[in-house]
Amino acid sequence: MAFSMPMKQIGVKNIGFRVDLMEWSNKMDLIAIANEKGEIIIQRLNWQKVVIFPPPVESVKVKALAWQPGEAVIAAGYSNGKVSLLDIEKEDEIYTFTCESDIKTLNWTKTNILPKVDKKDIDYSTPNDDDYLSPLPNLNSLTSTSRKSEFCSTKSFAKGPPNFLIISLTSGQILISVFGLLPCGTINISDHIIDSQNYEVHDVQMSSNFNEVFVFLTNNGVLELLIFENNILSKYAQPLFNLAIKHGNIVDTMNYINETIQCIIEAWETVLLEMDNKLTKYANSQPEGSISADFLELLMFGYPSEALEQFLVRDLTEKGLKKLGNSIELSYSTIQKLVIKPLHNAATNLIYHLNSIKGLSRNSYSYSALLDIKCAEKATCSAGSFLIKIFELQQTISQSVTDYKTFWCWLYMAIIRLMDENVPDEVSSTSQQDITYLAEFLNSFDDCIFEKEDGGVGKRKFNLERVGQYLEDCDLQTPIKQHDWNNLLSENECLRDSALIFPHHKNQSLIQECNSVKKNITELFQRPNNQIGENFQLKSRIICSALSADPVHTAFISNEVTPSDMLVATTSANDLIYIEIISKNELKSSRLNFMKGPFTQPQFKDLSDMVVRDLKFYNESTMSLLLRGLSEGRSVNYFIQFGMPEWQATCSHHHITKELDLRQSAVMTNCFEFVDVGCFSKPIDGNTCVQIAVSGSRKVASILSDNCRKIRLYEMEVEDEDDEMEPGLNLFTSREMV
Repeated sequence: MAFSMPMKQIGVKNIGFRVDLMEWSNKMDLIAIANEKGEIIIQRLNWQKVVIFPPPVESVKVKALAWQPGEAVIAAGYSNGKVSLLDIEKEDEIYTFTCESDIKTLNWTKTNILPKVDKKDIDYSTPNDDDYLSPLPNLNSLTSTSRKSEFCSTKSFAKGPPNFLIISLTSGQILISVFGLLPCGTINISDHIIDSQNYEVHDVQMSSNFNEVFVFLTNNGVLELLIFENNILSKYAQPLFNLAIKHGNIVDTMNYINETIQCIIEAWETVLLEMDNKLTKYANSQPEGSISADFLELLMFGYPSEALEQFLVRDLTEKGLKKLGNSIELSYSTIQKLVIKPLHNAATNLIYHLNSIKGLSRNSYSYSALLDIKCAEKATCSAGSFLIKIFELQQTISQSVTDYKTFWCWLYMAIIRLMDENVPDEVSSTSQQDITYLAEFLNSFDDCIFEKEDGGVGKRKFNLERVGQYLEDCDLQTPIKQHDWNNLLSENECLRDSALIFPHHKNQSLIQECNSVKKNITELFQRPNNQIGENFQLKSRIICSALSADPVHTAFISNEVTPSDMLVATTSANDLIYIEIISKNELKSSRLNFMKGPFTQPQFKDLSDMVVRDLKFYNESTMSLLLRGLSEGRSVNYFIQFGMPEWQATCSHHHITKELDLRQSAVMTNCFEFVDVGCFSKPIDGNTCVQIAVSGSRKVASILSDNCRKIRLYEMEVEDEDDEMEPGLNLFTSREMV
């Protein structure tokens, strides 16, 4: 029975810049194109532009692209080691991290066999969190600045099937992460190669059951396939996915917290920093201890010192003070709104997520290899301290609002009197309570001396504004005063040391507490990477062939029906090797050659030896190849597809051992024995073709040619209509082996 794949050219597009990579989505009719500028352009099949993602920095190149299975998310690896997860629907970067060296390859994998869960064994560790969590408001509606919120949720990662992102680096490291978020294993290839200076990794894939990792590499001129085995990864797969979802929620919440804090800092810097700098400049020009005295003298007797009068009348001025007062009031209002709801809600949600992880850590049967109880408790405790610091900041803001209103009103009245003008009736009265309050407030201006941890003394920077000190990565200059709760803890050791009470770090700023949370969260999620990474063992080293071609092209797909894992690689310019892992201890293999021999059928006599330019799996049963050769004395390109069952029929079976040599044992088959001459009857027009991208689920293909600046688009599996078929690409067939 003949295998047929009718296809029709539906467009030819010239690209302004050289194309480095292209990849079709398996979910939508979208193609991702990476150009020489480092941009990633998402186009529809009709060539409508969807979105352009610029490079993270100038002069970096895109080294790898991979669509997340079943999702509108694409992973991009850059030449500076950065990996970005890009959401096409949101048109935004939703997660990013940086690796130690340049990216070599990116691949997603997924499982097609999900564990059956009995109703009595339902995992209650992943409830619907939205039922318990406070909603996080849109920051753009709460801030008066023109800054656009960059926060983007990662919740889309939990919707699709379980999958891993596998990253290989030019240094030889292989990084594995769940959903591209949670690191869960590292393999260092140099530890498994004798000559660690003379090898190159070409591709890394993972089996559909998560038991094995396949690495194609060149070692001293020989193509090898290394198979790594890990029993923890598959054993703890379901708990690992649960933990990855929790990790995604925490990353999501921390991104929101970072964005909220950034909005608070910008709102504070708008006006308050200007006022603080003016007063600090004045304070630095005065003798130590004179600031409070000068202001108290003005309050009590109505006469300022010469320096203070010059500062008030010339530097501050009546109009400047009034304008500044209004701006400060607006800034405080913005900061209050950002702290009271967004930051508080996010911190509460963070404690919820970390507390649930602390609960998971107590389930030693499912999570002993993934979580450490002490790290979980430490992270939860630091999040609690962060929440306490938010409450403290709220109190400081409320106190500062009262301080400023009273202080500015009195100072405005003082400036008016110094200028011998009439004081407006609405600000002319000052009660005895206000005077007492002002006296205490002004007396704190020179509260600059403090005791260090080592017993010495230091001098604080003069700071009228108390909120700004919480937004710096250093100890507070003016900590909040002790209250009854602190006194109770200091007097009761049993309460002070209780794990149920979050500690209050009196001298730490909000930024310091936030950094502590980040550090502890990083330590919490380091255990899966360490434990699983240490469990990877080299199961088999398969020697495929001596190499005579560069570069090496590879393809991989998991067969859902068999199930099995299928790998193909070029061993020379016109040779391929096929390896199918059919069980834990068995594989089958075959080689395919594109050179004519003495028994080649006469209808191929006009063809010269074919050179493989690129190869891809169209689906589990179809292989796509881009070939170049000579026909009637001229260079031509061919895009052919043939059925995998015909090639698989030539395979020999092998037992997987610690070291397996396929150079002599794998059966060699000539492609002209089962590929129909019709595949080569109509070459592709144009100059040399260099790359293909195919998608069997979307029934599309594309060919890159003409110095990487032209893309030809094809619709696959179309109805065989002669009037609509693209001339020269009407039908490719291959005959079954006899």
